[in-house]
Amino acid sequence: MSEAREAHAAASKDADQWRRCFVALAPDTPSRDALAALDVPPGARRVPYAQLHMTVAFIGAMTFAQGEALAQRLASHATPVPPASVTKIECWPGGAQPRLMVAVVAMSDAFTALDWGVRSSMGEVGLSLDARAFRPHVTLARFTRDAHGAPPPPSAAALPPLRFTSLVLYSSTLAKQGAKYEALASVAL
Repeated sequence: MSEAREAHAAASKDADQWRRCFVALAPDTPSRDALAALDVPPGARRVPYAQLHMTVAFIGAMTFAQGEALAQRLASHATPVPPASVTKIECWPGGAQPRLMVAVVAMSDAFTALDWGVRSSMGEVGLSLDARAFRPHVTLARFTRDAHGAPPPPSAAALPPLRFTSLVLYSSTLAKQGAKYEALASVAL
């Protein structure tokens, strides 16, 4: 994590913290391949292959000390997650004014336990908890802010159950081409 800290400090005017942080599950290669093979609507920007993930909890800004403490605690919650079925592909918040195209994943006891463990760990290191409920999904594409009307999303029927290989603490940086994610810490499941 110190390499990530040094790189961030060199590039940041706020050298004492990471911004736009979140904890996510990283899918295995066959799951990424299946998700990346789905068609996205014209005008939507596909999430890059390497950046496909399932956000468990959004953090926002955190100090380096909080990040290091959280990374240590995440290891105790990195238990294997059973393969998860994609229930549908849909546009959020809706097809009339879409912002995201997502693969909605079936909720499970394993996801509930993981969500609880990550949020508990965040509280233990003094981080605010995101008030939004955990909705298991993988973002596939993003629409422009002025997008109106999306074609019906593809079917999820051909997708295999998704498998996840690691629990990752990320920081993201916004860029003109979209967000860039940097793994600050990763724990194998």
